[in-house]
Amino acid sequence: MFRMRSLVVGLVLICAMAGVRTLSDALGQDAQETQVSDEEYEIYSAMIKELYVRPETKLWMIEDRTFRYDFSGGDEQPWKDKPKGLIIDPSAVADYEIKNHGQSLLHKSSFKLPVKWDSITDADLRAIFHGHWGELEWTEYYRRFPDSSGFIMLSRVGFNTDHTQALLYTGSRSGPGYGEIHFLLLEKANGTWAIKKQLRKNKFG
Repeated sequence: MFRMRSLVVGLVLICAMAGVRTLSDALGQDAQETQVSDEEYEIYSAMIKELYVRPETKLWMIEDRTFRYDFSGGDEQPWKDKPKGLIIDPSAVADYEIKNHGQSLLHKSSFKLPVKWDSITDADLRAIFHGHWGELEWTEYYRRFPDSSGFIMLSRVGFNTDHTQALLYTGSRSGPGYGEIHFLLLEKANGTWAIKKQLRKNKFG
């Protein structure tokens, strides 16, 4: 009887340990899913080169955490008013929405850019601008970063199931009254990501 009881207890402990290991593995997998992938950095690098790098560009600052832009303060979704004949895979939309529920940390070593760049935190920006984007604040910004062309904000990239289509928000500010946002549809052809269509482009101050 004692031996049988010990066997039962042993089996319960083994099952419990297996359950803990399974839960730990699941939590580890969830943590990995929140990390920005190498393919996302590939898209960031290609997009920044296409949109923001000019012959005179010396330095860009990039916010160190991803950002989701609220286009209207409501339910407006840029992929809904797409040009006629343009097909956006619903799986790319779903992936974009899931990934951008929160923020993700961006790692400097993962970008491959043809110009110098550095990261800037939200705390740094609040310390400089205090929510005001006037001339005095921008003077302070360029005093701290004299070679900078401004700063760039990036969302997570949403991919379709086949990883042939992607959605990305990017925005930039560079001075009083100078700023713009882009919501981009990208497609992959012959192993290279390129901007297929700007679904939305707005300017703001």
